[in-house]
Amino acid sequence: MRLIKAITRKEFIHILRDPRTLGITLFLPLFQLLMFGYALSLDINHIPVAIYDSDRSATSRRLIENFSSSGYFDITARPSKADFAERLDAGMIKVAIIIPKGFEDSILSDKNTKVQALVDGSDPNLARVATGYSSAIIGRFSAKVTADSLYKKGVAITRDLSPIEIRARVWYNPELRSVNFIVPGLMALIMMTVTTISISVALVREKERGTLENIIISPVKSWEIILGKIIPYVVIAFFEAVLITAVGTLWFKVPMNGSLLLLFFSLIIYVAGTLGLGLVISAATDSQQVASFGAFMTTFLPAFLLSGFVFPIKSMPLVLQYITYLVPARYFLVVIRGIFLKGVGISVLWPNLMALALFATLMIIIASVRLRRAFA
Repeated sequence: MRLIKAITRKEFIHILRDPRTLGITLFLPLFQLLMFGYALSLDINHIPVAIYDSDRSATSRRLIENFSSSGYFDITARPSKADFAERLDAGMIKVAIIIPKGFEDSILSDKNTKVQALVDGSDPNLARVATGYSSAIIGRFSAKVTADSLYKKGVAITRDLSPIEIRARVWYNPELRSVNFIVPGLMALIMMTVTTISISVALVREKERGTLENIIISPVKSWEIILGKIIPYVVIAFFEAVLITAVGTLWFKVPMNGSLLLLFFSLIIYVAGTLGLGLVISAATDSQQVASFGAFMTTFLPAFLLSGFVFPIKSMPLVLQYITYLVPARYFLVVIRGIFLKGVGISVLWPNLMALALFATLMIIIASVRLRRAFA
């Protein structure tokens, strides 16, 4: 323990005296949290739309009011019919609604009435959402107008005109706020990136400064070096986790429905694996720049693209789905979102915790072997 304490104290001194490492470990996580928390949103609102009303009737104006009051669309213009293509090409609008002439007369006479919606499909996700919003607004409007028309004709409406009524209840995230989905995932992304990059330069720094030889000839075992270098970053990781949890729950109002104890227990396993990965990269490189770049390429991109942080794993090609099993953030995302949003316990999360423990064990063993070879 005396040797481990000495190495730990030495590593803390290096961190405090290195502004770059201190900035990465303390200020970068908060910056990433605020940037992603505000900038990365899956909610699609205020879609720019232009509406051409050929009918200019009271009924067509009511339909336009339904679009403007929905909160999903911003009516930016009501141009002539010939201007739609130019506005869509320029990206000034994403949806164009064309109400045909005779719209009101067709509805009041119970005829089949069509409203054309032109949607910019260059962004497929926005196009799908905009199409769904438009269809829902027009569908509700149609049902309301039909009910009013039948009522005026003396036909009593005793039930909804739709043959099937859907009553949906959303669990875990009733408001469907994307920030509730993103902020817990940011902890997995930030923890993996920052801890791996930070510790990846630790051993390389010893090589560049020529102090590795002093450690080699000292009576210190490889596992003692690993433990001594990991402890400071574990402490920093817990500080970052507390910071992210506090900002997420207090600032972004993300619900915390699970156990904090289980959260930090899971974090220990996860951080042990990411720090072990950082030591493996550190032992395999000879410069801090290469180590930092290697750590970034093996952590941020896989954690962002292949973990399910933003893109559903089931939607990926089958080959990539198999590759995601090698990304530890995949398992930690399930754990942390389960704790934050669902409030589930270890009885549900244990398979993912076992996968994280296996990854951490393998990384620490590989790091120990690489360091032992360096000491030989």
